[in-house]
Amino acid sequence: MKPYQTVAPHVRERLEIAVLTAEKLDLQWADEVSDRAYIGCIQPEEVIEDAGRLYLVGQEADGDKVRIRLDLIRNLPTPVK
Repeated sequence: MKPYQTVAPHVRERLEIAVLTAEKLDLQWADEVSDRAYIGCIQPEEVIEDAGRLYLVGQEADGDKVRIRLDLIRNLPTPVK
């Protein structure tokens, strides 16, 4: 497993805004165990903390649940204006 790298507060805030507004996000991320790369349209449901790490919990377009470690998201969504 890759060591966790702290994410900037604005990253969490941006993802929490996406949760509150039901915004769908096109994300690229890596699996925290295998480092396998993924890409998908995610409907965020919540940002949680587990064992000192932040995760985005949501659903893919096909309904599969995902839990993505925030520091492994490779393309952060642009800010809301």
